[in-house]
Amino acid sequence: MLCQNNPMTMTSPVPVNTPPEQYRIAGHAVRLLLCVAALWLFMLEGRLLTTGWVVLIWTVVTLVMLRGLFGRARIRRRAWRNAYLYPESPWNRRLRGGMCLFIIQLGKASVLAAVLLLTVVRIGDEPEVWRLMLVAVLLFALARACADRVFWRDVSPVYRPELVARVGQWSAGIVLVLCLLLLALVQPQPDFREATLEQALWHVTDREAAASVVVEKGTQWVAAWQGAEQWLAQQVTALDQPYWFRAGVWVSVLVRQSLFVMALLVLFNGVLAERLRDGGA
Repeated sequence: MLCQNNPMTMTSPVPVNTPPEQYRIAGHAVRLLLCVAALWLFMLEGRLLTTGWVVLIWTVVTLVMLRGLFGRARIRRRAWRNAYLYPESPWNRRLRGGMCLFIIQLGKASVLAAVLLLTVVRIGDEPEVWRLMLVAVLLFALARACADRVFWRDVSPVYRPELVARVGQWSAGIVLVLCLLLLALVQPQPDFREATLEQALWHVTDREAAASVVVEKGTQWVAAWQGAEQWLAQQVTALDQPYWFRAGVWVSVLVRQSLFVMALLVLFNGVLAERLRDGGA
C-alpha cells in the first residue's frame, strides 16, 4: 500500500478560488458599449416615442437593473446571516431575502431607470457627456477585471461577485461624478441674474417638449431642478451670499449628477449580472 504521507501519491485538492483562465474584458466592454449605444438611440428618439413605447423601454431597463440589484442584495443578505445567525436558527430561513427584498430592489430599479432615461433625453447630443460615458465603460470593465484578479485568492467565490461589482461601481463612479462636476463648472449657462426664479423655471421647462406626456413632464422636472441650481448659483454670486449657501447649491448639483451616474453603473452591473451567478466578475 502507498503511504498516505507520501506527497507524490497524494492527490492535490481542486482549487475552488481559481481565477478565470481568460478574463473576457473585451467582451464585457463590447456589451457595455452596446448598452451605451442603446441609450444613444433612446436619446435620439425619446421625445418622439409614444407613452406605450416609453413605458416598455422603461420596463426593460428596470428589469436589467433589477437583475443585478437583487442578486447583489441576496449576496449581502447571505453574508449578514452567516455573520450573525446560527445555521439552525429559524430566522436564517426567514431572512434569506424573498418577496420583500425583491420589492425593495424593484423600487430602486424603477426609480433609477426613470432617472437614467430622463437624464439621457435631456443630455441630448452633448459630446462631452457621451465621451465620459465611453470612458466610464473602460474604467468599469478595467476595475472589475483588476478586482477579480486581486481578490480571487483570498475572497470566497460566494461573496467575491458583490465585492468585484462594488469596486467597479465605485471606481468608475467617483471619476465620472468628478468629471461631470467639472463639466458643470465650465459649461455655459443662460443668464438668470436679472430674472426671477419663476421666469428662470419657465424658460428651462418651456423647451422640454415630447410626444409622450411622461417624458415631457419628467424632463420638465429635471430641467426645473437644474434651472433652479443655475438661478441660485448666479444669485449667490451676484448678492455675495455666504459660503455655506454656495456649498448648498453645489451639493444639489452633486446629488443630481450622482443619481445619473449611479443609475448608469447599476445598469452596467445588470448587463453583466450573469457573472454574479457563477462566482465570476
